[in-house]
Amino acid sequence: MVVVGAGPAGLILAWLLQRAGVATTVIESQPCDELGKLPKAGILEYRTVQLLTAEGLGGTVLDFAAENHRCEFRTADESVLVDYGALTGGRPHYVFPQHDLVDRVATSLLDEGGEVLFGHRVTGVEQDADGATVHATGPDGACVLEAEVVIGCDGAGSAVARSLAGVVTQHDRRHPQRFLVISAAMPPLVDHTIYAAHPRGYAAHMRRLPEVTRLYMEVPGDQSPADWPHDRIRDEVGRRLGVGSALGGVELPEVDVLDLRTRVTTPMQHGRVFLVGDAAHLITPAGGKGMNLAIFDAVELAHGLVERFGPKGDPARAERYGETRLPAIWRTQAFSDWFLRIMTAPPGAGDERDGFGLGLREGWVSSLQRDPLLRRWFAHAYAGVDPEE
Repeated sequence: MVVVGAGPAGLILAWLLQRAGVATTVIESQPCDELGKLPKAGILEYRTVQLLTAEGLGGTVLDFAAENHRCEFRTADESVLVDYGALTGGRPHYVFPQHDLVDRVATSLLDEGGEVLFGHRVTGVEQDADGATVHATGPDGACVLEAEVVIGCDGAGSAVARSLAGVVTQHDRRHPQRFLVISAAMPPLVDHTIYAAHPRGYAAHMRRLPEVTRLYMEVPGDQSPADWPHDRIRDEVGRRLGVGSALGGVELPEVDVLDLRTRVTTPMQHGRVFLVGDAAHLITPAGGKGMNLAIFDAVELAHGLVERFGPKGDPARAERYGETRLPAIWRTQAFSDWFLRIMTAPPGAGDERDGFGLGLREGWVSSLQRDPLLRRWFAHAYAGVDPEE
């Protein structure tokens, strides 16, 4: 097997294949000393933790200790605290920064003899009835790898996905807003997530590490970090979150921009080439679902490939991989799209906001406070708990 991309999905897939004795090589464009250094996603759903524990990663390679049970919705007029952990019978989120997960799984994979070609960029993928070929360039020049199967876990700009142009369909949507993604060198202001549906635009506060907090801020689609000096960011996020000057003087070591794009590729496989995680589907950060979808893809495909190339020799599960995963992916896209629409502020003419859209947001937040059935649905969908559990 050749796995392209050493993110959460690629590393977990390779770890599971190696454990089952299926020979696997991972190709990663970053150098080894840069892997897992940038803080990105950081929320694992309850069902994702249960899955990783059942697969032998939880409690060994990964220890899930930091729980998040509540989220708070703030508007200009009210605050609604949703204890989704209580509403789901004590099933919370777990705070586990993506870069920490990548570092730990990569270390375990390498310690167990796994092969990762760092600093190699894939330039092309070909396949025929006999196998697949990956072309890459690395520190020593061009190289070619032959494989039974190639799995693209290489993110939104996937080179593996590009090799399937013309045989798969990408269903895309781009939202007019974008987010500034801010790493703040401070402990969290509160012990839970805050979503602010402010008339000036969306902002969010999320726990990551004891001394690092993740902040989001909605900005128009034509603005970038260059338009937002750090003092302006601190003032604006503080205003939207309703925390005044609490961010004053806080260092912001990383400010990036995130375009709000969604995409689902169908099918997620063709012949000997499979797509996993962001290479197959993009989702907005609303609800924190991206890393969770990628991990479920990786585990499902790993089982299918082990059944195909292990002693069982049965290709059926691998052949059904995309068919198996797509219903859950579309359900999650639907939740994330709903969440994004109730939290972001639709732009109006000039600097005016769409008053009807703002009213809808306040209506949804008010309903979460007053409607127990909506609150229960939200809690299960948000935390990643099946309603029958």
